[in-house]
Amino acid sequence: MQTHRLSLLLLLVLATPLAAQQDTTRLPTGVRLGMIYQTLRRPSLAVRAFTSAGDAELAAQVGEIIRRDLDYSDRFEMFEVPPQLASGPVDYATWNGLNVVYVLDGAVEPLEDGSHLLRLTLHDVVYGVVKEIQAFRIPPPTDSDHRMAVHAAADEVVRWATGQPGMAASRILFVSQAPDGSRDLMVVDSDGENVRRVARVDGVLMSPSWSPDGRRVVYAVGRDDGSWDVIELDLERGAERRISTRRGLNTTPVYSPDGERIMLAVENGRDLDLFEIELATGQSRLVRGGPGADLSPTYSPDGRQIAFNSDRIGQPHIYVMPAQGGEAVLLSPYTYGEPGHYAAPDWSPETSFVAFHGRSRGQHQIMVADAARPGSTVQQITQEGRNEDPSWAPDGRHIVFLSVRPSGSGLYVIDAASGRTRPLVLGGRFRTPDWSPTLKRASALTVRGE
Repeated sequence: MQTHRLSLLLLLVLATPLAAQQDTTRLPTGVRLGMIYQTLRRPSLAVRAFTSAGDAELAAQVGEIIRRDLDYSDRFEMFEVPPQLASGPVDYATWNGLNVVYVLDGAVEPLEDGSHLLRLTLHDVVYGVVKEIQAFRIPPPTDSDHRMAVHAAADEVVRWATGQPGMAASRILFVSQAPDGSRDLMVVDSDGENVRRVARVDGVLMSPSWSPDGRRVVYAVGRDDGSWDVIELDLERGAERRISTRRGLNTTPVYSPDGERIMLAVENGRDLDLFEIELATGQSRLVRGGPGADLSPTYSPDGRQIAFNSDRIGQPHIYVMPAQGGEAVLLSPYTYGEPGHYAAPDWSPETSFVAFHGRSRGQHQIMVADAARPGSTVQQITQEGRNEDPSWAPDGRHIVFLSVRPSGSGLYVIDAASGRTRPLVLGGRFRTPDWSPTLKRASALTVRGE
């Protein structure tokens, strides 16, 4: 009976809910609409057609990937290149007259081993100089790492221009329910391309999470006999190992920032408690126990704190506490006597912001709170449709989430600075996306002396 109660609570917290029965004309107390960053003027950027020494089609494909990545970074106003300026030397005076700040040139050259040299040149139009120029070794298009290498080069352009990280060289994990009722663990590139299945599970597949090095993932599987497994999958070798196996709930696993531990929710008598497991030894310790159900832990970037979900005051809310144990502080909005439902916290890899979903005007919306300022006003950053299960990109600026809306249901990405939203994958029964860390860095591709 107790397991049934906890299972029901887990479904209430993690499964897509019905519209909340509450006042639909106003925001919840302590919540306001708006982005979490002050929106600054974005510099205009023009990406000219990439040139080639032998493969014009490949140069066009690489140029289009980089142009789209720079657009999706939401750092620039993309400028359509006039035909008369599409090639030849960069005329800084003319570009400046068009209010363009940066011009990007690219060239693709074949190498003897089948790879290619991608040379990128970023022009600073305002100052009339070449800001950066660098060559990168890119695998051939037949290589599974080809697109990720191009994404990494695009992230380097973002860094050149802004001094801040990009997020193109990353992927998103998510759960998809297949027509036969089984669940697939899926992955997609940050630009919505290269969707593929990495595992199929007969049972309830929940809460996939990336390791900090991007080489492993961990997820929970519920079996028909009431048992739950927490499984770690090595993406490079395809090897699985069971981190935790038991009857009763055993779920919402997440890696520590150093990748050496996993924290998860475990059914413990009458409650769901948070435990941390050392991967090298298998030893576990209790992090958070007590009445109610605690689940969905997420670490701060330095690993010193966690945010988590708990129903200890009768409704699901978000709390923050030291990762080694201690007092938990309420982070989500709470007003005595008012309904509240907040779940699925995810801590930004770059800041003290925690994203989660909560009820607002009869639907679930994506919200962001500052863990450094518990009790401060929470920002609601979505309005259209029903939106759940947020996960931060490695740039600490973009968020992927599940959305049910008239324009199409599926996974969407929102820029938390501007509110710009784009579809990622549409048309399936998806759950619990998790955004990877940066999977490839341009420094690993840089060709010195070129």
